[in-house]
Amino acid sequence: MDKNKHLNNVLYTHKMQHIKDEVSKFLTKKEEITSLLLEKYSAISYAPFMSGSMAKHTATNIKFDFDIVIPFKRNAFASLEDMFNEVYNYLRENLSDDIEVRKQKVSIGITYPADKDNVTVQLDIVPARENKQDEFNETHDLNLYFNDSAWGFSKGSWTKTNIHAQIDHIKGKSDERKVIRLLKIWKKSRGEDYKSFMFELFSVKALDGYSGDSSLWGKLKHVLNYISEHVTDEKYQLIDPGNSNNNVLSNMDTLKRSNLSSTLEVIRKNIEDHPDLYMPYYFPIREEYLPKEEQDKGYGKEEISYPPTAKRFG
Repeated sequence: MDKNKHLNNVLYTHKMQHIKDEVSKFLTKKEEITSLLLEKYSAISYAPFMSGSMAKHTATNIKFDFDIVIPFKRNAFASLEDMFNEVYNYLRENLSDDIEVRKQKVSIGITYPADKDNVTVQLDIVPARENKQDEFNETHDLNLYFNDSAWGFSKGSWTKTNIHAQIDHIKGKSDERKVIRLLKIWKKSRGEDYKSFMFELFSVKALDGYSGDSSLWGKLKHVLNYISEHVTDEKYQLIDPGNSNNNVLSNMDTLKRSNLSSTLEVIRKNIEDHPDLYMPYYFPIREEYLPKEEQDKGYGKEEISYPPTAKRFG
């Protein structure tokens, strides 16, 4: 197998450009929700903006949503909890009953019913408040409210973040974004629940100053090794560029760290030993989006029996 050609086909077939009509429907709903929010909150907020994988250009065309941040002014609400609940109630009251509106960890999830093309639009609205009065346009520092316990934060607590800094952290890093997308494709296709943000930060650190094999597989293999070696190190820190006090690994328990380390080591070894068998298993191609000449070569058509667990082959 040409591992680099396979990985490039994986990236190509997972591009958002293949689902332009679906993305257009997301954008339409995003504009509707943004307009609805500004109808009520324009005097006490700054302009809403996109965050997450769409803003960072790391989105893939499977299991995606749109993240929309609405940054409020410091004096807009008496508390972050009031802010969160007010936005939730407003959306519940002003969207039709067939649209699901639910409270999530730091966001308000909106799910529209499937349309005639079976497209289900999902949006995450993130209410946030500037850290200091009238300084958001200068610093972009925001505070988020935790509606539920998550990532080491308890329900009712808050954390400082800077989403613009997180986006800037990978701006112009095309190689890193390719590796990030591949890791996201792996975790989505295999049902892993590791945070994409963690893989994003690991990829940037691993490839900073990297001068080894410049091929796509060479860089992915290096990142797999880097994560496997460092994720179990209790002294290693993976600092959130949006909050220098937030070590993203600090709330990942020892067992989960160990499992991730061994899993990535197995992936690397299996692919190196049996690439024809395991490269498509961990990094599947969406054959329907391959050019016709590549489809005719039989990508993804062969029925393969894999071991029942993710152990090393042989």
